[in-house]
Amino acid sequence: MLPATAPAEPQARSAGIREVARQSGVSIATVSRVFNNEASVSPETRQRVLECAAALGYEPSPLGRNLVTGRSYLMGLIMPNISFPLYGLMLNGAEDFLAGHGMRVLLASSHDDLQTELGAAGHLLRYAVDGGIVINSLAGEALPRQRQAPWVHIAPEQAGLPWRVELDNEAGGRLAAEELLRGGGRELSFVAGYGRESADRERGFAGALRARGLEYRRVAGDYSVESGEAAAHTLLAGPLDGVFAAGDLMAAGVLRALRAAGRRVPDDVAVIGFDDTPLAALLYPPLSSIRQPAYEMGAAAAALAVHLLSGATGEPVALQPQLIRRDSTAPP
Repeated sequence: MLPATAPAEPQARSAGIREVARQSGVSIATVSRVFNNEASVSPETRQRVLECAAALGYEPSPLGRNLVTGRSYLMGLIMPNISFPLYGLMLNGAEDFLAGHGMRVLLASSHDDLQTELGAAGHLLRYAVDGGIVINSLAGEALPRQRQAPWVHIAPEQAGLPWRVELDNEAGGRLAAEELLRGGGRELSFVAGYGRESADRERGFAGALRARGLEYRRVAGDYSVESGEAAAHTLLAGPLDGVFAAGDLMAAGVLRALRAAGRRVPDDVAVIGFDDTPLAALLYPPLSSIRQPAYEMGAAAAALAVHLLSGATGEPVALQPQLIRRDSTAPP
């Protein structure tokens, strides 16, 4: 005979919105406004409602809120891939800003492919996202839209898009040139990536050298370590005392090739990269780099997207790069 078991205790149920309103001394509509982060509620009332809701274990139903407001409180975000550290920082910046506005991120990848990006945008829109952010967009204004949901672009390949957050890459190229010139470099070279960002970086680099009456050699890469290493082997066939690589991974390849060739960095050849990824400080010697404020760019894009959702117009945002000096460009 099986032993008798005591009946299970009924689980406590959290209070509903009516009870929160009653105990807070406000209307149900006011409780709703508090949880929708509406600015019309005074700070004192907001705090009282939130404290009462916490004490009662009340949490609003996302589905109910969505049906009432006609919003999903989701922001779509398309990134080229999840492996590049800067994209992760951009995502973190966007997430942190949106969390403060009661929103979450729905993520998709484009894999640097136009058709994949267009498909990812359509997928996110089927989830009725309120708006979207896209990093390094190839499609630009060709991205599909529903319900006038705006797309905010971070560093798009197309120039002149109305809602964008960009780095002043040309200024970054000038910073790189000035750093190599500061160390006495005169036989300088540029390892290029692809796309508009690399072209803008090269334009700034070339302009700064031209102002000093200097020329430079150029080798094309593809932002990989291997392409930087191959570029350095090509450059070592001629005079060389300074290299600017359009990305830190290519700069890492340059350092590897210089070490294999017995060239000292920075005594023989100074090297500077771009982006200031976490890798830069871990290389030997630690790599000087032009910092791209990725977290701030993600947060700025999210702020612009939320601003546009309110029906306001938005202006493009341009952030400035910063030289991070390490041992690879110390004066010889």
